[in-house]
Amino acid sequence: MLATVALAPASVARADGVADEAELHFQLGAGAYQRGEYTAALEHFMLSNRLAPNRRVVFNIARAFEQLRQYPDAYRYYVDALAGETDAVAIEGAKAAIARLQPNVAVLEVVTDPPGAMVFIDRKDLGSRGRAPRPLAVQPGSYRIIAELEGYEPAASEPVEAKLGASTRVSLSLVRIVGKVKVSVTGAPRAAVRVDDEGGPIACTAPCELSLSPGKHDLFFSGDGIWAPPRRVNVVAKRSSEVTVALRALTGSVLVHTEETGALVTVDDRPAGFTPTVLREVPAGRRKIRVSLRGHAPVERTITVKQGEEVDAGTFELVPLREVTAVSRYAERIDDAPSSVTILDGRELRAFGHPTIVESLRGVRGMSLSNDRAYASVAVRALGQPNDYGNRVLVLADGQALNDNILNSSYIGSDGRADLWDVERIEVVRGPGSLLYGAGAFSGVINMVTRSREEPSGVHVGVGSYDNAVLRGRGGFHLHFGKDRGVWASGWGAQSQGFDLEVPAVDGPSPRVVRGVEAFSSGGTAGRAYWGPATLQWLFHRRAQSTPTGAYQTELGNRRTTFGDTRMMLEARFEPQLSRSFQLLVRAHANHYTFDGLYAFEGGEDNVERFSGTWFGGEARLVYSPGPRLRVTVGGEAQWHPEATLLGHEVVNGVRAEDPYLHAERPYQFGAGYALGEWEPVKWLRLSGGVRVDVYSTFGAVFVPRGAVIVKPAPGGTLKLMGGRAFRAPSIYEQLYNDDGKSQVEALRGLKAEKIYSGEIEYTQRFLDDWAALVAAHGSYIEDLIETTPVVPPLVPGVDVVRYDNQGTPVLVVGADAEIRREWRRGWMLSAMYGYQRAQYLDDALENPRVPTVPEHLASFKGVVPIVPDLVSAGLRMTLEAPRLLTTGESTPANLVADVTVSGEIRQYGLRYVVGVYNVGDRRYETAVTDTFRTRTMPQNGRTFLIDIVGTYP
Repeated sequence: MLATVALAPASVARADGVADEAELHFQLGAGAYQRGEYTAALEHFMLSNRLAPNRRVVFNIARAFEQLRQYPDAYRYYVDALAGETDAVAIEGAKAAIARLQPNVAVLEVVTDPPGAMVFIDRKDLGSRGRAPRPLAVQPGSYRIIAELEGYEPAASEPVEAKLGASTRVSLSLVRIVGKVKVSVTGAPRAAVRVDDEGGPIACTAPCELSLSPGKHDLFFSGDGIWAPPRRVNVVAKRSSEVTVALRALTGSVLVHTEETGALVTVDDRPAGFTPTVLREVPAGRRKIRVSLRGHAPVERTITVKQGEEVDAGTFELVPLREVTAVSRYAERIDDAPSSVTILDGRELRAFGHPTIVESLRGVRGMSLSNDRAYASVAVRALGQPNDYGNRVLVLADGQALNDNILNSSYIGSDGRADLWDVERIEVVRGPGSLLYGAGAFSGVINMVTRSREEPSGVHVGVGSYDNAVLRGRGGFHLHFGKDRGVWASGWGAQSQGFDLEVPAVDGPSPRVVRGVEAFSSGGTAGRAYWGPATLQWLFHRRAQSTPTGAYQTELGNRRTTFGDTRMMLEARFEPQLSRSFQLLVRAHANHYTFDGLYAFEGGEDNVERFSGTWFGGEARLVYSPGPRLRVTVGGEAQWHPEATLLGHEVVNGVRAEDPYLHAERPYQFGAGYALGEWEPVKWLRLSGGVRVDVYSTFGAVFVPRGAVIVKPAPGGTLKLMGGRAFRAPSIYEQLYNDDGKSQVEALRGLKAEKIYSGEIEYTQRFLDDWAALVAAHGSYIEDLIETTPVVPPLVPGVDVVRYDNQGTPVLVVGADAEIRREWRRGWMLSAMYGYQRAQYLDDALENPRVPTVPEHLASFKGVVPIVPDLVSAGLRMTLEAPRLLTTGESTPANLVADVTVSGEIRQYGLRYVVGVYNVGDRRYETAVTDTFRTRTMPQNGRTFLIDIVGTYP
């Protein structure tokens, strides 16, 4: 059968004269094969195959070689005959022949990378043995295989030993012959590069380097929102060339609109402008547009930008968050917070140009202010007396206390900050906050929330003036390092030559004109660095002020009486989200405070005092939230106060006394643990309660409970029932201070902590989206209230001397508030408030049980209205300064004080401005001061002018 296959007539490869000649040689070869003349047959078969290649002829060539016992050649031709064969009989015959010859030959299985290379044995001049991959049959021995492929360097193997009856694999890798093309781009950071086929696979992403075969190639460029024309390059083998392509942006425009102006717009997380705006040259393609504004929930949309077209992204509805962090020490809705809260929006702060914290608090529900021209202070719901330095109110910067450890003073005037530009909002919490903050939060908490992490990178500088005398400047920056990583910092300075003031003196001519009142210089810096859950914040501020107003029995009009306050704070915080249910807060802080005072008395006597305080603290808090309706917080903190020192020397005619009249050191420590639970069993009911235990080294343990029930009886309505107990530890100053008997002597031993039991009810009804009406009532029972009381009989006749002492009679405070407020939306806001409060001693023997200096009536109106959107807005604030009872039994007169401002933004120049007049009616009102002043009341500012200009970039 095999012979029949071998000698079958060959198929004609092509129909011309060559076919006849090929057929002739085939017939001659077949005849010679049948006669056993195999060499002659081989000659004719090869000639026939050369004239008209045919697998059947190749098979007969292999048979002739086999008959001649030239087995390697026969093996090779059988392999060639098998390649591409489709006839089953022929395939079976070739495979059988190959198997038959296998024991008689040595086989080299040659493969190349890439495949298709021409294969040579030992020398190229002997001719090719075919293309790899293929088996090569050879006589046993040592061989060197050579491979060549166009476009690649030739490759040769090491000598390979071929063994009879065995197959040996020979693998060769060929190195491509290429040239290098370095591709650079301008106009965009990167572009995809394709070679020779615009729709083909990406060869690299420029800037990059390509390895290409020699010759001419076309390069195509593409990218997200960019395009460039193709470039042809001529690649030379083994040489490098460079090509730079200018990328052109495929851009369109995007119209972004909100009802709120000044909202930040980002495109793919990159700041692009502020609303309302048309964003030009936005790269074509799908883009993520995000609009964010302080105090509002951000809104994101994905749009498709088309080249040369304007896309209307629609109106972004920014919903106010109405959140507070100071109540429970995490961000929560005001309606859910278990306290009475007012938020002073940053836009309100800027519209009125408030230079200090105390000015921002004017007209806030439950707040009454005073300024004895040494320090400004605030009383919350009637809790605040002259000479307490605001030590019942805790002032925070992003949750870190700023009160000192000597007086626990709150520093809300120019002694605390000379600038509020970095303050995003101020949270005012009325009522005791000792549950989470300890001793300092006796009557309320004021928390300054500083710059948002979402603010774009930029710098700002500004100058301004207020009180007709103060010149101030500021500068700062905000720098992003990436998502949720960055740093901001600012610095400020202020200086005043003071002003003239008519002071109603208690002795001598009255009133007396005192010059240089509130002449001061101040400066400071604040900032924050953040990296994910880690935060580092700092504050430094110093103010030195002349106080010629006869404070503490000093000489009235003597400008040498000066007070200097320096406050430093550094806090590190780490707040990781451990899991969906657990969050951890760990923080540590370091603080320092110094006071330097020179008291100039008549007759050339001076008191020189220095107070120093240094303290460190740490806190750890774990929050468990298995779901949105339950939150449990447990935590503890400890503080170490290694330095709490009061030092005073008398100086007579420039000679300092050797022995100090005041040298008191009272280092102390305390630790505290607290737990707080918040539960919402149903959507209309929220329960909150907690306890705290503080243990002081100075007076022992104090237990503080507080609870709240929040009911939402109707859509938009919130009813809060709140109550609890709080305390305030007496400060080191109250316990130990004396000034050699000139105005004050040391407190009696055993000064107790103040205790308060409070309850309040508040109902808020929201309507028309942005409006809220509120009514509230509150009551407090205070024991061991610390007051300055006169020393009887006086040490020196005619000279009032006081000491701090616990009031033996409890104090009852009751009050009620009503407020209507239109939240800040679409560039305007409105609020009107009235409050009544009465504080009295629970002593029937007193002819007039009212607590002095507490105004019974509080009322205010505030409004900001846009005249020209963004460019011009008008602000009006009116506050009632109600009569205040003096210790003499007299009362201060009532006055209505109005402030008018004009503010706006010139966006194309990056400028913001405020100009205004405070106390536009020049109403001369007074507040009470302590009995150690040379006056019983201190006149407050009449008409003053304000200007503030800030430039930002970009």
